[in-house]
Amino acid sequence: MSPSRRTVAVVFCVVAAASLTACDTNEIGAAAVVGDDRITIGELQDRVRDFTDSIPDESAAGADPAVLQQALLDRMIRHDLLEQLARDEGIEVSEADIDTFIDEQVEGPAPDGDITDLLAQSALTDNTLREAVRDVLIQQELVDELGDEEAYTEALAEKSEEIGVKVSPRYGTWNDGSLEATSGSISEPDEAAEDEPADGSTETPAG
Repeated sequence: MSPSRRTVAVVFCVVAAASLTACDTNEIGAAAVVGDDRITIGELQDRVRDFTDSIPDESAAGADPAVLQQALLDRMIRHDLLEQLARDEGIEVSEADIDTFIDEQVEGPAPDGDITDLLAQSALTDNTLREAVRDVLIQQELVDELGDEEAYTEALAEKSEEIGVKVSPRYGTWNDGSLEATSGSISEPDEAAEDEPADGSTETPAG
């Protein structure tokens, strides 16, 4: 991978600040809950399938489904946090801004504009590329507005603490700025997981 393509790929590596809190009825079937927004297990699995269906066959060799699910969940949580920070700071990213970034920073450096390999390396698809670019542009605006990367990181952590982020133990635990794997396998989606709350409980709360 060329330096320019590696740079773009690194830009898309995102993480999310998260903390585990008690379960309520809003968490049933949730992979994570970010404030009032639920990221359902079904939505996460849809993204996993969308990605695995889109990548070239040779790119699938040796892929770790558990790591993929955690990376995509990280990204989905970060997206919700960035959207809320953007609203707080009055940051707006237009479709034209996204088009320009893709043209100049993603497709431009790629041979013949073919970004198939880059999308596979970044766990992205044509369906999620624009969302990821929007997140990158919001992050850049926040860094510029807040002064530096450290201030941005602190703001994101404060927002996650303010609104509350709950992650199902099925997908890991939040520790020192990263979503870490827990014991056991999360590689295979299953119907039972659709009813699993974000605190790992298997019982539906009464009422």
